[in-house]
Amino acid sequence: MKYNLIFLLAAIALVVAACESPVASSKDDTLSLVFATTMDDSGIDKDIKDFFGDKITELSDESIEIEFFMAGQLGGEREALEQMNMGEIDLGYSVLQAELYYPEYNAISIPFLFEDLDSMREFMDGEVGDEIKRISREKGGIIPMGLHGYGARWTTSNVPFSNIEELQGLKIRMPEIEWWVNVWAELGALPTPIAATEIVTALQTGTVDAQENFLTNIAGRQMWDYQKYLMKTEHIQLFQQWVISEDTWENKLTQEQQEIVAQAIDETLAYADEIVSESNEAFLEEIEANGMEIVYVDQEELREKAQPAIEKITQNELAPDVYEEVQKIMGD
Repeated sequence: MKYNLIFLLAAIALVVAACESPVASSKDDTLSLVFATTMDDSGIDKDIKDFFGDKITELSDESIEIEFFMAGQLGGEREALEQMNMGEIDLGYSVLQAELYYPEYNAISIPFLFEDLDSMREFMDGEVGDEIKRISREKGGIIPMGLHGYGARWTTSNVPFSNIEELQGLKIRMPEIEWWVNVWAELGALPTPIAATEIVTALQTGTVDAQENFLTNIAGRQMWDYQKYLMKTEHIQLFQQWVISEDTWENKLTQEQQEIVAQAIDETLAYADEIVSESNEAFLEEIEANGMEIVYVDQEELREKAQPAIEKITQNELAPDVYEEVQKIMGD
């Protein structure tokens, strides 16, 4: 009887322990990370998002999942970065962090300075990039993880140009970005800052004769209805900077998980390069098929002509030695 009672009490204790400390399900073992961006869940951005989510699942053997919030669902870029600083958002991509945290090192936002995305990446991976990472962690609580691009900006016009002489006096719409306006004015054009929503009206009324944009926007807005020529100026690259919360990196991720996230981002950036190149080739075919004539510009001549404005920006608004670092990368 005594032994039966002992066995009964032991059994009851096991049941109570099981109720108080249930075995974690596989779902409970999964680390969920919040990803946020203001970019839409469509086109290239949807492809990038889907690839990254699948890659994280694959590399982590389903132990890490990404909860995506696209199109500014958690707020604009400033709000998202603030939440990332507090560890409420784990990672994402944007461009505002440069303006907020390290404007004096933001050389990759100057037109005609870098020839391509690879040279921009080399700059961000070098000595200046190390300083950018330090400042980003110190001021914003974020860690830059790499860039992906959407391709370069081209120019459309009803007046073709292939060199500096033909560009003189061209009335061209610009975004409301002071550096861009100053550089194009140095080239001899007449840049006019106009909001993106007013581009078509400005062209129709003759306020401007030209505009510059990405191939996706040129095709999407069917600029062939308003412009005759497409100039391959490729004066600047559109990019997004991938960032992760320092709190997430240091406190939520093990070293193995850090390696998984870093690898997933690297492979996603490589994938983005592929699909951007493919989509831009398709846009060019569509633009040409709809009657626009492609004009190949002497890009080196434009870059050389822009140097006085570029040097003024770098000397007056960037940190010392930033321009010298760019020149090393570009081989000047």
